Amino acid sequence: MDDTGAHTVLILGGRSEIGTELAVRLAPDASVVLAARNADRLGEQTAAILAAGAVAVSTREFDADDVETHGPLVASIIAEHGPIHTAVLAFGILGDQGRAEIDAFVAAYGATGDKVDVVVFAAPQLSLVEMAAVADALSGREVHSDTTLLVTTSPEIKHAADRMGLTRRIEEAGGIVAAGICFYQSYAGELAEANGWKRLLTNSAKLVNIIGGYGYRPTLMSLERCIDSAIAGRVV
Repeated sequence: MDDTGAHTVLILGGRSEIGTELAVRLAPDASVVLAARNADRLGEQTAAILAAGAVAVSTREFDADDVETHGPLVASIIAEHGPIHTAVLAFGILGDQGRAEIDAFVAAYGATGDKVDVVVFAAPQLSLVEMAAVADALSGREVHSDTTLLVTTSPEIKHAADRMGLTRRIEEAGGIVAAGICFYQSYAGELAEANGWKRLLTNSAKLVNIIGGYGYRPTLMSLERCIDSAIAGRVV
């Protein structure tokens, strides 16, 4: 435990210019923890913060993309330095920040290599555009014999999909098209028990959030990866 008696300031993204500047401003009488990639190369930043009046500066390895390590990192800092008085998020992800954050969220549900029992496109029921996207993604392909692919839509969209040949294309690939149902309110638990389903893939965050309560192990993926996994019979 840090015995300096100083309050702790944590800078997540301690290599960035804004992170360093904020650390300098918060430095007087503080014990500053800089968390960044290549933490052993923060000598310049450490010197500037000490010169600004910090009682102590320590560094920790931190990768913004590796979200699973964030909780343990903060817990270890608290164990070593005591309660964190001020925490600053001074990092970003290069490229499309929103896309990167979504990818990190999806990765938290990853189960690569697991057998896929059922792929569900539902919650909400699919639009005509989404029905076409599923049909296109399945074109010339066949759902694995050990995997069930279920598409739900409204009766009106189902009628339009029938006329446009989308239903036929999905069913020819081995998918099931159901109209007017809500998957998790349609005896989802009983379906799992009767069919031995555990691993469920979907592109619906709403369904992932709900379906675990029915005994499933859900995985959130894009429509394309759900289809690829349905074809392979395992999470890809």
